[in-house]
Amino acid sequence: MDQSGPRHIALKSPLIERPDLQSPRQRKLYGALTLVFWAFWVYLWVPLLALLAWSLGVQQAFKYMVVLGGYHDVIRVIGMYSLIVLLLGGGLVVWAAYNIFRFRGVERRTGSLPVTPAQIGRDFGQDPRSVALWQGEKRLCISHDAKGRIAQVEILTTAPTIAA
Repeated sequence: MDQSGPRHIALKSPLIERPDLQSPRQRKLYGALTLVFWAFWVYLWVPLLALLAWSLGVQQAFKYMVVLGGYHDVIRVIGMYSLIVLLLGGGLVVWAAYNIFRFRGVERRTGSLPVTPAQIGRDFGQDPRSVALWQGEKRLCISHDAKGRIAQVEILTTAPTIAA
């Protein structure tokens, strides 16, 4: 008799962990059992749900909606909302189809032209060479006069110190 140590036997994984190895019949049975037990679990909550519904006045809602026929009005309103949503959605679809038909194969979108330092200088009353210099800098301090025009531009070369 061999006493060298414990034997290791490789066990196959159970089918429940490998549904791809189960037959279709086994999968259907497993799904049905799962559904039955979920239904039973929900059934166990019915008394608490009834107490909650009673405390929230659901009996009154049942009375007005089912007994007195209020659900007819709800169905009518849902029908009107559905019609409105369909009309609005249909309008959007028609508009999109019209635009696809009208602009098919025509690319009308163009990028804007870059703004030159001369244009910026003209708009802000500054020299275009100064504007070009300022655009190349990382940090500027710009002062304005009382009317909001640029009065002075200072190029900052050192990093700001942040007090802790």
